[in-house]
Amino acid sequence: MSNIFNSTRFLGLIRRQWIGFGRIYLMSIGIIAGVIFGFYAVNFASNYDGMKNQTAYSLLNFRTPLFCILGLFFVTVVSSSYFADLGKKTRAIFELMIPASQLEKFLVSLFYTVVVSIGSYLLVFYLIDLAFVAYLKGFGSMVLNQTASTGKAGSIDLWQYFYKVQYPHSAYYFYFAPILLNAIFLLGGIVFQNYQYVKTAISVVIYCVVWICFFVYLIKMQTQDTVGVMGNNYWSDSNHIFALIGAGALFLTLVLWCVAFLRLKEKEI
Repeated sequence: MSNIFNSTRFLGLIRRQWIGFGRIYLMSIGIIAGVIFGFYAVNFASNYDGMKNQTAYSLLNFRTPLFCILGLFFVTVVSSSYFADLGKKTRAIFELMIPASQLEKFLVSLFYTVVVSIGSYLLVFYLIDLAFVAYLKGFGSMVLNQTASTGKAGSIDLWQYFYKVQYPHSAYYFYFAPILLNAIFLLGGIVFQNYQYVKTAISVVIYCVVWICFFVYLIKMQTQDTVGVMGNNYWSDSNHIFALIGAGALFLTLVLWCVAFLRLKEKEI
């Protein structure tokens, strides 16, 4: 099979993969939707009196941690399970005999595990949030008056839709997290023969612990018995540091995708 990209084969492979992967994927997104709905329902039910009296100031504080943790978990599960059949000999034969190039197979995997999974998660979360917050706004609005550090007075709506919530500028540099985790768990799903998710997760945890310990030890050795002086330079701005981390994560994602593609190609030789 030629490795030259062919759009007709690519679209055909997308349709073919949906037949086998679509049912599992729809079940997964259904479970995720149920979990999100459950969190909203429980929080709204337990704060119903505060909603009526407009005193439930922290009612929607659960949304951000729920959105981040559940979203990253969903992306990693989908990414790790996409190539899980390659670890089973009987199913691997059918996967390897699909009339498509390695490049097309890998691009389809990115389409389902990145574009479809992240896009559908955002759609489901925003729609559920839209429904509950619209119901919440039927009780009125929760506006908090505050004064900025510059002395300028302002107000913030505590009961606003999730897609309108404003976060610190540095938070936007961490948009790479689901993409990077996709690359890691997609590679783990190809490399490991069984228990792909568990083995990949354990490998990531061990790597992070070793790297953090080494980094802390290195910083300690470099700064021991020294006096830190913070000047007005490029690295004194936290946004520059976050931007560098984001760029490094993007580069690492591309490297991991390339390694995953090469490992997938090896399995078809």
